[in-house]
Amino acid sequence: MEVRKIFSRQASLFGKRGQERLLNSTVCVVGLGGLGSVVCECLVRAGVGNLILMDFDRVSVSDLNRQILYSYRDIGKRKVDAASERLRSVFPEVKIRAVSKRLTKDSASFLRGDMVADCLDNFEARFFLDRLCRDKGLAFVHAGVEGLFGQVVTVLPEASRRLSDIYQGIGRSEKRPVALCPPVMVVGAVQALEILNFLLRGRAGLSFKDGLLFADLEHFSLDKIGLT
Repeated sequence: MEVRKIFSRQASLFGKRGQERLLNSTVCVVGLGGLGSVVCECLVRAGVGNLILMDFDRVSVSDLNRQILYSYRDIGKRKVDAASERLRSVFPEVKIRAVSKRLTKDSASFLRGDMVADCLDNFEARFFLDRLCRDKGLAFVHAGVEGLFGQVVTVLPEASRRLSDIYQGIGRSEKRPVALCPPVMVVGAVQALEILNFLLRGRAGLSFKDGLLFADLEHFSLDKIGLT
């Protein structure tokens, strides 16, 4: 269709078969804040055809410095609604399931698809998502940003090392994380690329299943830390 010319500049990267694979893939994005905004934008612009978007929150003015799916006119709207509208304006064929719920055991039935993107903003919720993905046999890509630093790691369902092992000792924090647009965009783009590589090449395409990417954007360094 005419609209699929959106992807003409990437055709040599993915090929026709790869593009069709993306179109038929489903990604569940949990959390539609800064990272979730970047991941959704990247996935839709790459041609991922099916998204499940989960977030219970509404757009506030303090979100606008880094949550690129939203504008001033979206303040007060449910994030899942504003995000869906924005993404469909980029790629009208994308199919979106919008879930305006907090992640709980009851809402866990919405977790499905080829891969899950952990775009949450606190470790308590991330560890819970990790357990749900393990129980459901779902691979997920975790990312987090604090100020000028960020990290990305992929956890497969059968992995013995879970997110709570990688971040052992981290508990609940009462402080709101420092958030700035450029680090969020860098880390979110890496997270999205890891997802795309998995959708296109399976486990062979994963870069961070055995190591954590640590991004130091104060000193402009990217390091892959082995997980042994």
